Amino acid sequence: MKCEETLSKIDGFINNTLPIREMEDFLEHIESCPECYDELETYYTITVGMKYLEGEKLESYNIPKMLREDLKQKEEFLKRRHLLTKTVVVFVMLFGIGIAFSLLLYLGHIELPTLF
Repeated sequence: MKCEETLSKIDGFINNTLPIREMEDFLEHIESCPECYDELETYYTITVGMKYLEGEKLESYNIPKMLREDLKQKEEFLKRRHLLTKTVVVFVMLFGIGIAFSLLLYLGHIELPTLF
């Protein structure tokens, strides 16, 4: 993903509206591009700061830390999603192999060896 495209997706990232695939590309670029990270941090600070002001929350917040935590949470979500996807693929493949084996056994194309 190029910087221009990344910058256009900052609002979607902050508002949690980026599709999964775009989120992956966005995070990958943000991790490797200090300029885009700085822009994200600026927009994040403004957006989150405005939300807290609108809610009249007067406590002090470490917004850069909140951004790092948000990035980390989204990366962990994507890792769990990839693991789940791989697990589902393995189970579907095993189920398919089981069905194929059962069908071949039923049709008589293969025979199980007798033990006695």
